Amino acid sequence: MILHVKILLLLVVINATPAVLMPRLSAFRSLGTPMDLGRYFSDGRRLLGSHKTMGGFALGVLAGALLGYILDFSLATGFAAGGLSMAGDSLSSFIKRRFSLDDGKESPGLDQAFQGGCPLVLFKVTHGLSLGTLAALMAVFVVLGIFGARLYCRFFLPSQPPGKPVVRSNTGFKQWRACHIALSPVARLCNFESVIYYRIFMQTIFKLSGLYTRGVKNALNIRVTSLGFSFKNLPEAFECYKILFISDLHIDGLDGLDRQLIKIVSRQKVDLCLLGGDYRMEMYGPYGAVKKKLVALVQEINATDGIFGILGNHDCIEIAPDLEDARICMLINESMVIEKNGQNIFLCGVDDPHYYQCHDLDTTMKDVPGDAFSILLAHSPEIINGLGDHPVDLCLCGHTHGGQVCLPVFGPVFSHCPVPRQFISGRWRYGNTHGYTSCGAGSSGVPVRYNCPPEVVILTLTRKL
Repeated sequence: MILHVKILLLLVVINATPAVLMPRLSAFRSLGTPMDLGRYFSDGRRLLGSHKTMGGFALGVLAGALLGYILDFSLATGFAAGGLSMAGDSLSSFIKRRFSLDDGKESPGLDQAFQGGCPLVLFKVTHGLSLGTLAALMAVFVVLGIFGARLYCRFFLPSQPPGKPVVRSNTGFKQWRACHIALSPVARLCNFESVIYYRIFMQTIFKLSGLYTRGVKNALNIRVTSLGFSFKNLPEAFECYKILFISDLHIDGLDGLDRQLIKIVSRQKVDLCLLGGDYRMEMYGPYGAVKKKLVALVQEINATDGIFGILGNHDCIEIAPDLEDARICMLINESMVIEKNGQNIFLCGVDDPHYYQCHDLDTTMKDVPGDAFSILLAHSPEIINGLGDHPVDLCLCGHTHGGQVCLPVFGPVFSHCPVPRQFISGRWRYGNTHGYTSCGAGSSGVPVRYNCPPEVVILTLTRKL
């Protein structure tokens, strides 16, 4: 009986170690290298997916070797158990990719079958376990694996990295309580944008008209928009500087959206990546599942100078540490310098100016010299109301989704943004500031689009001579 408990403990620790430690080791980027090195199978899908990393595999093997030795197994047995369990985990991931299951998504039974089955075969050989004992151990491991995975994903998240200026919530309940909608129930019901328009009227209309399926297909047909901006004051070192701009991901709002985005961004090589907020569909509740999808996406982004983001109206402040765990450097009413060959530009990011209205341009721009080249990242084009007092060269926004549902000639039915229509999507100019409002990569409310395709934007900065 003691032997059986030791085996179960060993298998549980081997499989839990990568999940627990990898988020805390996100600063070591080499550990996050995908095991399949980004390669695709003949069916057009990733071999294993971004969720399976070199670091995770190595941590599982190391945990097996160390704990196996502590539990009086031989070092070789512990090492082999760790390797076989991680290999089985990779095999289950390969099978899930063939069935188009989300990267990192739970598949009860399938996940545990190979994670536990492969090393249990080893113990049958080394310790002479009977088939009945193997079956019993496998059944217990499946139950423990399912329960443990759900407990961790739904209620427990990694602890806050040192030095963060915000307080994080460590349980699903605290996340729900902290990230609640800041409206009364009556106001929430009467919120035309969130409930009456999206959840009742539009969804019913689209489904009854038979247009819903086409709208979903449109929402997954993400285009790559390439733009060029020229500036007289752009430093020479930043000539042909490429920026990947993605706004309004709502990455959990439509099945398959994350996979489409991964396919697109994995093919791009840029200098800088900017994320314009609204990372999830809802405005409240736990966000562990959203974080998983974001981690998988961010791992595929190849940006030399890093990945930076701001908060949108779907993102409460408590989500910021989790976004930084995902390797996104969050700018919350602050600026930072990006240096290249002794020259620099300023990257500035404000908090949400639409729903929370916590944007503070004065604080954000206070350290930016008047003659410096600056890029301002704001969730909504409503930020133009404060641009007159600050010298901004390029302003990048989102939030509007370009209307998401647009009529021929007329354009957006609703923009959900109290600014002139010229600022709702595409290029614009406000005084000396060049701007662009993205149509967004995801969809809000009802996950459909008409005459307004989702987009990922590639901007190239050049010097105007």
